[in-house]
Amino acid sequence: MPRSRALYIVVSENLKEFTRCLSLLFLGGVCCFLGGQVTLGAETLPGREILDLSLVPPVIQTHPGPEYSPEQLDYSMTIGIERTSKGRLWAAWVAGGDSEKGFFVLGLSDDDGQTWKSPQLVIDPPEAPTGLKRRILVGNLWTDPTGRLWLFFDQSMGYFDGRAGNWAITCDDPDAASPVWSAPRRIWDGCTLNKPTVLKSGEWMLPVSLWDRGKIGPAELKTAAPELDPYRKANVLVSQDQGKTWNYRGGVAFPGPQFDEHMIIERKDGTLWMLARTTEGMFESLSQDQGKTWSQPEMAMPHIPTRFHIRRLASGSLLLVRHGQVDERTKHRTRLMAFLSHDEGQTWGGGLMLDDRGGVSYPDGFQAPDGRIYISYDRERAKEREVQLAVFREEDVAAGKIVSHDARLQGVITKAMGGLLESKLPGVKKDPVAQPIDVKLLAMVEGSQGRWKDKALQNAEFDRTTIAYDGITPNKLVCDTTLRQLPDKSWALYLLAGDDIEPSPGNYIGVVKSLDQGKTWSAIQEVPTGLPRSGLTSGQGATEVMVHRGKLTMFFSTHSETWGRNWQSWIMTSPNQGRAWSKPRLLPGRLGQFTFIRNHIVTKDGRIMVPFQHYEGPGPDVPPPPAEDRPWHKALRHYVSNPRNGVLISSDQGETWTEYGNIRLTTDDRYHGWAENNIVELDDGTIKMIIRGDRLGGVLYMAESIDGGKTWPNFAQKTEIPNPGSKATIYKLRDNGVAMLHNPNSSHRSPLSLWVSYDGMKTWPYRRVLVKESSDGSQGRLNYPDGFVSEDGYLHFAYDDNRHRAVYYGAKLPQLAIDENSP
Repeated sequence: MPRSRALYIVVSENLKEFTRCLSLLFLGGVCCFLGGQVTLGAETLPGREILDLSLVPPVIQTHPGPEYSPEQLDYSMTIGIERTSKGRLWAAWVAGGDSEKGFFVLGLSDDDGQTWKSPQLVIDPPEAPTGLKRRILVGNLWTDPTGRLWLFFDQSMGYFDGRAGNWAITCDDPDAASPVWSAPRRIWDGCTLNKPTVLKSGEWMLPVSLWDRGKIGPAELKTAAPELDPYRKANVLVSQDQGKTWNYRGGVAFPGPQFDEHMIIERKDGTLWMLARTTEGMFESLSQDQGKTWSQPEMAMPHIPTRFHIRRLASGSLLLVRHGQVDERTKHRTRLMAFLSHDEGQTWGGGLMLDDRGGVSYPDGFQAPDGRIYISYDRERAKEREVQLAVFREEDVAAGKIVSHDARLQGVITKAMGGLLESKLPGVKKDPVAQPIDVKLLAMVEGSQGRWKDKALQNAEFDRTTIAYDGITPNKLVCDTTLRQLPDKSWALYLLAGDDIEPSPGNYIGVVKSLDQGKTWSAIQEVPTGLPRSGLTSGQGATEVMVHRGKLTMFFSTHSETWGRNWQSWIMTSPNQGRAWSKPRLLPGRLGQFTFIRNHIVTKDGRIMVPFQHYEGPGPDVPPPPAEDRPWHKALRHYVSNPRNGVLISSDQGETWTEYGNIRLTTDDRYHGWAENNIVELDDGTIKMIIRGDRLGGVLYMAESIDGGKTWPNFAQKTEIPNPGSKATIYKLRDNGVAMLHNPNSSHRSPLSLWVSYDGMKTWPYRRVLVKESSDGSQGRLNYPDGFVSEDGYLHFAYDDNRHRAVYYGAKLPQLAIDENSP
């Protein structure tokens, strides 16, 4: 074998080094690079940075969200099924489609397949920045002789990029309440659809197919990876160290290849027998030297071009699951049957009909210690969307009918129901109304003048509102509501949840999601930060979620008891709609402690800017407060004092940040107040910042920068905008417009209003009340509105109603105020 090829074969324990080796090999081949693109002859491929995304380990989601539940998915293609040493069943299937949209979903059963829990694990990598899909489509589950559970999966750009990649993760204790999986590692090119074979020598033989060039797509990838053409066949890799490394041994190029989907049986005489899928039928090849060389392929038996399953049973017989009789080629994927051979595959007998319906395919299975055989397969992947389970014994196959007492056929592992149910998300009523909207009362608010009053009345007729989440004691808290539209156009409402009060060590970051623009909402889930919900990071709360270029960035803070105790400030990112998050890192410099980050903007020159509120705290001469019981107000006021405001700016899409500004509201170093600042860029490039002022006159404060956010005044100035000491948010609109959500009341957090300015925030001619008062009455508070402007001219936001209810509100904006840069 050429030395350069060997770089592809042994799994490196250091993935970065492995990827580097791949890159060096590719660079040493027939490719050249021009302007970030790869050119082969007259064809132009995507750039290396796009093609090599398939070499990046995908995120393994072990706490998938409700969007991966059967109620939301609309496709099911089975991958495989396996049993653990203690009897748990695991099943894997493809959702999204047998296409570049495919991704993996895993479920498990602890009652012998009677009921299933899914999703338990999801692999769904994000697409490239260019829009080229990155998919997961082929793989299998396997319990090795040590009891370790393997999940093999492939990863490719597009449907097939000519290379793909065979990856694996393992779980040492797959029966655990919370199974822990290893990091993904890339074994080789191509893909594995069927389980390894354990040879008499103790070696593990892995079937790996590198598809023919006819499978490559989309068109932009058609000329990719020509250096791999000699290996486009049914290959085998071998491990001699229980899966630590895998080495290439040999392969067979079958005529009329159809994904190969090959399986290997070691016959009793030591011969290796390979069967593969082709356009003509089921072909075979033999090896007398443990897979190094293989005989000329020949037809083994007729079969429709689709997957089959063959394995050796504990009795020594062979089991074959296929379509129709062994001498028959069915016209369609129907009549899934099981057969037995007692002479190493020379003849076949029995014939148990597992499923005679149409659209059944892709069997995979195992034999349990008690002799029962389990076969999973799919049925009508895009129509019925089912993964099925058949359980039977060898005597059932021999008899050609069910004769055992514990056999069962046509069980359901999963059935995708997306679009088939009235409500897209379970557990909630459709269109739950939060507050009745009295159009005339809410629109005819004092302050709107002339034509703006008429516009306010017209717009109010199109408003909509629903309850997203309502907390219940002892965990009723709802605070810091943040509504965002995700890259896939679904909505996520993040909130501070847990306990009945805030701040508290019981607080956590919760999220509810909507797939229908706020009509229905999922049950609340905790956002996993990777930090323990105990000790120094007990309390956790998010203050900003930035959606930018297909990625989510969450700014959040933690504390041990209250914001006065061990307050740290973090940042983490998600490439896949918030289903999995990176390891959090502290904010830079002094902002890593006692800092909140608020709503980001992207400036006209492409920089990302976020406002911060940071607390210098008391000087060394100020004695700390004594220990106290809940709610720890003395510690809060003592440590959370002397606030400073400014911005963090990133010119590299959030990789690094630089701090600017040190704005104060008062000269009192002992001042305690929540700034909760917001920023907007006006058409002339001025950055305006509004700041909440607590007990400082009942108005908002304002500061501005005229050099792109780099220079700010030492002190903010009072405005004439009433505010009771509550968060207000501002949003850039067209025509130099700015929308503001706030409480225009100097003494109480009601009503909740929408104001719009068109002159750089000097005047606010468009004003209307959105919510007059809390659902709990006039003494209740309407808090923390936060959201986004949509392309159809709505300001979609969430607010907390008296600290126990998260409410969605869609406010129609005046027509000329539609945001030209909306998400």
